[in-house]
Amino acid sequence: MSSINTNLGAMVALDTLKGINKNLGMVQNEISTGKSINSAADNAAIWSISTVMESDVAGFEQISNSLNLGSATVGVARVAAEEVVANLQDIRDNLIAAQENNVDKDKIQIDINESIAQIESIVAGAQFNGQNLLNSIGSINILSSLNRDAAG
Repeated sequence: MSSINTNLGAMVALDTLKGINKNLGMVQNEISTGKSINSAADNAAIWSISTVMESDVAGFEQISNSLNLGSATVGVARVAAEEVVANLQDIRDNLIAAQENNVDKDKIQIDINESIAQIESIVAGAQFNGQNLLNSIGSINILSSLNRDAAG
């Protein structure tokens, strides 16, 4: 009778090593891509959902950029409007002061003219990315949401 001597422990260890190497390849792939499902072949339903979600995230990043741009544009207009209001208050104060009898009205008029020139300069320079909300007619469009219809 013939017999083959085998090392059962070595066979179990070899089988375990093969399983570890197989799983190691899958884990390394997941780590490198950041995904457990990399293609439709892995799991079509989850891959489809993942692809839609990636598209949504990219869309939300663009919405965030658009909102930041809109915020900066409105911020420039707000600061300019506050400066215009300050100059208008100076004009009001000068007009009140001009009501007195013993004041130099020519000097007050020069101050008022300078305030008017500053207001014109502020309004002309209150632009961000070519958009001036203080002297433009019309509206500004800011992307602020993502809509998906029934077709996806």
